[in-house]
Amino acid sequence: MIIVEIAILIVSVLFLAYFADMVVLKSVILSKFFGISRLALGFLLVAWTTSLPEFSIAVMSGIMKEGAISAGNVFGSNIADILIVLGGGAFFYSIKLKREHAIDAAFVLLLTIFITLYFVYSTTMLEKPQINTTEGLALLLLFLIYILYVVSRKKAGGDEKDIEIVSKKAAVWAFLLFSVGITGVLATAGIAVDKATIIAHEFGVPPSIIGATIISIGTCLPEIMVGFAAMKKKQYALAVGQALGSTVVNPTLVLGTAAVLNPITVNPKSFFVILLFALVSAILFMYFALSERKLGKIVGAIMLGCYIIYLIMLISTMSS
Repeated sequence: MIIVEIAILIVSVLFLAYFADMVVLKSVILSKFFGISRLALGFLLVAWTTSLPEFSIAVMSGIMKEGAISAGNVFGSNIADILIVLGGGAFFYSIKLKREHAIDAAFVLLLTIFITLYFVYSTTMLEKPQINTTEGLALLLLFLIYILYVVSRKKAGGDEKDIEIVSKKAAVWAFLLFSVGITGVLATAGIAVDKATIIAHEFGVPPSIIGATIISIGTCLPEIMVGFAAMKKKQYALAVGQALGSTVVNPTLVLGTAAVLNPITVNPKSFFVILLFALVSAILFMYFALSERKLGKIVGAIMLGCYIIYLIMLISTMSS
């Protein structure tokens, strides 16, 4: 029976990524119709839509009182966003950043680092393996602050040289498919949470580890596909914006929502490893973004290598 559960989990995650990708593609069309700039698209709209799987899992796991899956998924996705999406992009395509884009990226990463440091402190120093409702509300407030920052900094038309006209008919059709995509994401996320919980309980694996590995990589597929496609077309601001934007949306909107629905209890040992690498990956990319004009194969190999080390350390917490 466990093989069937694993098969259903894998299929549901694949469908989840497919529907999330549909949402992203149609969001791009809608953003062009409403005249949203490319940087705003990356930092906010695309970041939010590619975080829909994580958000759906947060809602479902919160309702089902399995919030540890969401906590592991959130920070596991952040690690994948930076080390796989941007690390892989740097390795295969090379990433070129303008100075102003690097500064904006650094600000976003500082917010991500601040949130991660808080949870490192509360989990280790305060020995508080729970994210309560008050903390959830504080995270949602940070999300609103982030939106205000993006809106104030990324006005439409700021860095766009090519403006594509989208007809009303195309926009309506895009909205319909956008709605279908959201419905699909919500449905498949519920299945993924259910099967991940069954598998975690069957093998005695902490739910946060399941969330940080299988589900987080699966839910990161939209970021990976969009990021790689953007970098292939040399749209570096869009690729970096959507990946780093997700690292803010995930721990604020996503984790905040899950904590408000139900307080989240985590496994301190495995959650600490996840938080540690979320912190390291954010600091690592911020350093490279500010010090290098071009992130190439060496930088990409370092980041991808860090992800492999992360998986090894995470798995080691299962047997200790």
